Amino acid sequence: MSNVTRLAPFPKMAHVEAIIPISQCDEFECAIVDIIAGERPRMYALDRDLAAIKTRAMAGLQTIEKAINDHPTTCAKRLVRFLAGLYNGQDYPFDLTELRGIGTHLANACLDYLNFDRLGIKEVHKHLANGERDLHGSLEEYRVVPASSRS
Repeated sequence: MSNVTRLAPFPKMAHVEAIIPISQCDEFECAIVDIIAGERPRMYALDRDLAAIKTRAMAGLQTIEKAINDHPTTCAKRLVRFLAGLYNGQDYPFDLTELRGIGTHLANACLDYLNFDRLGIKEVHKHLANGERDLHGSLEEYRVVPASSRS
């Protein structure tokens, strides 16, 4: 809720009062500085951060796909279950502690993609090299079935 009062004789000046939760005071103060300074460094930083997150995510996903294709007998099923969990977590629940069972490089690739996926910008199967077809093919190949089908 904002209360704006015009101060005379400067018609372009305003007094603003706002009720802001304490947890958001620092962010509000930074936003005010951005507005007063006429710059948008925080907005640019957010755009750069998003671009960096996406870049790491796409590299991570390529690493995951390569590992699935190159190492079908070691970690592939675990990685396919990870991707299935991102695709539909209710049908394919994935226990994140399973990432402990793969190498650091692969675990970091999964976490990099998970960090991007949390933003909800695009579904994982739309980022795979051959899309949903690849995902469903891997699910079938590694016999990863929906939780509702397990008995």
